[in-house]
Amino acid sequence: MTLSIDAPSWAEARATSEEAPHVLADTDFPTLTPGMMKAIEEEELLQEWEGLLDLQTQVLGEGEVAWLRSREFGTGCGVLEVGSAAGGYGGYLARNFPGTPIFGVEANPHLARRFRRNEASPPNYSINVSKIGEDPIPETARGRFDRCILRFVLQHVSDPARVLRAVHDALPVGGRIYVIEEDLSFLTTRPAWKPFQTTRDVWLKVTADGGTDAMIGSKLPRLATDAGFTVDDLNIVLRNNVEMGAAFGDYLTSVIRLFQKNNPDLVTEAEVRTVVDGFEASRDDHADHFVATYPQFLMTATKAGDR
Repeated sequence: MTLSIDAPSWAEARATSEEAPHVLADTDFPTLTPGMMKAIEEEELLQEWEGLLDLQTQVLGEGEVAWLRSREFGTGCGVLEVGSAAGGYGGYLARNFPGTPIFGVEANPHLARRFRRNEASPPNYSINVSKIGEDPIPETARGRFDRCILRFVLQHVSDPARVLRAVHDALPVGGRIYVIEEDLSFLTTRPAWKPFQTTRDVWLKVTADGGTDAMIGSKLPRLATDAGFTVDDLNIVLRNNVEMGAAFGDYLTSVIRLFQKNNPDLVTEAEVRTVVDGFEASRDDHADHFVATYPQFLMTATKAGDR
């Protein structure tokens, strides 16, 4: 489906964004809590999050881009990227879809401010600070997109339904969302292995403390339907440690280290050591001892009409 939207050109939108960026005050977000990421402002922690997000892109990005291409991601007039962080993934998408303007929005101003446009930055990508579900769509993006991607975003907010309703209202009829999520009920290992189980237990503990849902993947179709979308498809991709090799352990140990730094009163050093030492000891031969799965839920849904 091709949509026609009467909107300024991408060059004009980019110029407007750079000249007058939309910036919020550094205030707490009392209503739509952004989970474990709500207090990230220290430089060291910001760098840790960027490192983890970059690792996510390295491990998962290629498969995600292939899926997006197969679902007409780059064929519309523009894309709203909700939850841009410092722009690592959005920049990756912009380089893979160079003809598509991508408008990033990020709720945490400390993360968003780490995005710096330079000669290497994709010209079709920008970030504004906005909390979708509470704040209006930034003026520089409004009316200029008919696609929206939410990658590992809904698991980090206390009211994902509210975010999806806001996106639904902002899209034109026929607009489409692309949601990439996890679901820890599909994070399994056989036979049982303590470092892996500790990772899962800590993950659930941290997300529960942040008021968010670590098992949101299987709930995506219902959430999208309740927000007014028609679900097009849902793919469940079970990545595994045999396929991913050392990257599997690198990813999970990065997660556990960050959880501990983000939640030092909740995650113990002993838990971190169990995970880090366990994966390090089996770095080259873990596939000989156990098979573990890492789940990705990939959903597309369309705005068929007004709710």
